Amino acid sequence: VKWETAMTTWKSFVLLQEAVEELQILLSQKVYCMDSRGRWWDRLALNLHQHLKHTEKAIECIRKGLLDPFVRTGHQLSLYQRALRMKDSLSCKKFRHLFQELPVVTVEDVTHVTIKGKVCPQTGMGKSVFIMEDLGDEDDDDLASSTVMCSVEDLALAHYRQNGFDQGIHGEGSTFSTLYSLLMWDVIFMDGIPDVFRNSYQAFPLDLYTDSFYENRQDTIEARLQLLHTASSETLQQLIADVWHTQEGKAAALISWDRFTSLQQAQSLLACFGGPFLSGVCRRLCQDLRHCRGGLPDLVVWSTEDYQFKLVEVKGPNDRLSHKQMIWLSELKKLGAVVEVCHVTAIGAKSKCLG
Repeated sequence: VKWETAMTTWKSFVLLQEAVEELQILLSQKVYCMDSRGRWWDRLALNLHQHLKHTEKAIECIRKGLLDPFVRTGHQLSLYQRALRMKDSLSCKKFRHLFQELPVVTVEDVTHVTIKGKVCPQTGMGKSVFIMEDLGDEDDDDLASSTVMCSVEDLALAHYRQNGFDQGIHGEGSTFSTLYSLLMWDVIFMDGIPDVFRNSYQAFPLDLYTDSFYENRQDTIEARLQLLHTASSETLQQLIADVWHTQEGKAAALISWDRFTSLQQAQSLLACFGGPFLSGVCRRLCQDLRHCRGGLPDLVVWSTEDYQFKLVEVKGPNDRLSHKQMIWLSELKKLGAVVEVCHVTAIGAKSKCLG
C-alpha cells in the first residue's frame, strides 16, 4: 500500500512538473491566445506555490504576470489577490520582502446592502427563483394583489422602486454598450481607417475589439470624449436623438435597440449620468473594449424627479463578485457614480397558487 501511495505521489509530481513546463512554453511566446495569458500566469503561480512548494518562483511568476501588458482587468486583480493571500500565509513569512516589489492593484470599497426574498421551492439546478407580491395599481382598491415568480434582479428592481427610483433596467453591459454606441456611432463607423471594413454588411469595424481601435482614431476619439465631458444634458440628449432617428433598427454589434422602452427613456438616463461620467465610461470602452465589455453592473436605477441614479450589482444566494465586477464597480465609483452590491438572501415560502 505504501509503495502504491508513493508511486501515485510521484506520478502526480511528474504531471505537475510537465504542466509547469507547458505553461512556461505557452508564456514564452506572444503570438497565440493572448487573452489566455492571465489564466496561464495564475495557474502557473498556483502550481509553483501550492503543489510544488517553490514559493520564491511563484512570487516571481506573479511579478512577471502583473507586468505583462497583455494581462488586464480581472486577471490582473486575480494575480494580485493571490499574492496578498500568499503574503499573509505563514509559509511565506521569510519571503515577505519580495512582495514589496510587486506592482499594486487596488479597488475601492463599495456599499453593500442586503434584502430578503421568498425563494420558490425548486427541483433541479439553476438560478434561484423568487416569489414576489405584485400589488398592481395601488390606486385601484378593488384590484387584488397577485403572486408572481421573478428573478433575483427583478426582486432587486422592486426594492429600488420602493426606495424612490421610478426607472430601472436590468441590462448588465448592454445598457452601457448601447449608450456608448449611440454617443460614438460616427466614430465607430468612420471612414478612412484602412482595412477595417471589407463589405457594407459589417456590424462593426474589424479592429473594434483590438487596441488598434483607439490608436487608429485617437484624435477623433479624444475630441468626442472632450465634447461629452463638457456637454449639457440637452446636448447629450440631442446627440443620441440624432443617431436614434437616422440609424434605428440597423445591425450594430454593441446596440440593443430594445434595451430602452423609448428614446425618451434613454434620454432621461443620460440626463442623470451627465457628461463627465459618460465620458469616463466611453474612454474605458474605447481603449479596451475586449477586456472591459464584461463585468458591468446588472442594474441601472434612476429617479426622473431628482435625477439621482445608482448602479447595482445583484448577488443571489451563494453568489459572489467576479474580479471584473470588482474593477468596474471601483472605476464607476471613481467616476462619481453611486454604486452598490445588493445581496439577496433567501427565506422560505409556503406553497401557494401563483398567478
